[in-house]
Amino acid sequence: MGNFTPGKPEHGSQDDLARRMDLLERENERLRRQIEGVVGPDNPCFSQAAFQKALRFYLFVFMLPLQLLFVLFVLLPLLPSLLPNLPMIGPIPLFDSAGTGTNHPGIGLGIIAFGGLAVGVIAIGGGAVGLVAIGGGAIGLVALGGGAVGVFAFGGGAAGYIAIGGGAFGRYALGPNAYGKAVFSMRRQDPEAVQFFVRWLPRLRAAITTPLPVVPFPENERPHES
Repeated sequence: MGNFTPGKPEHGSQDDLARRMDLLERENERLRRQIEGVVGPDNPCFSQAAFQKALRFYLFVFMLPLQLLFVLFVLLPLLPSLLPNLPMIGPIPLFDSAGTGTNHPGIGLGIIAFGGLAVGVIAIGGGAVGLVAIGGGAIGLVALGGGAVGVFAFGGGAAGYIAIGGGAFGRYALGPNAYGKAVFSMRRQDPEAVQFFVRWLPRLRAAITTPLPVVPFPENERPHES
């Protein structure tokens, strides 16, 4: 039997096991901090995969006008011949295609304006300013673009009261990397933002899971027994 005495704890083995457990806990804590630095704190009620899938869908829908913008620019040279006598609204043309026939070529000024720089109620261009602005850089009540600033802003970089994009900043902000007062992102899931965006963008609901609560009871307590 050697030196083993029944009933006497093997202190060496216990101390070694305790040291190993301590090392494992430290390594686990180190790895957890590294992961949180990338994706944020772990939230068991949040599915990152479902969030990314739903967000990709909505970003595609919101940015579809930009994808169609290329087609519009291809057709721009044909528009003056197709629409030769559009009416004026006061001094402002109903439609201006990049300042064609004016002393500001390349700059669209009209109710509906196209151009390298476009200014109008609906403005579409490399730089766009309007109530609805679509472009590489867009400023408007509703703005869509690579860089968008507006009350409702959608784009790679979006800033507004409601901002949705890769890097979004706003009162309500949605995106993989979003910043603001109420944020729904990979790193933050503020309840106010979650409730707001899920209401209007229901596909995001799949990203929020709520596990059933587990209430532990001591073994000597049996609440179902009288």
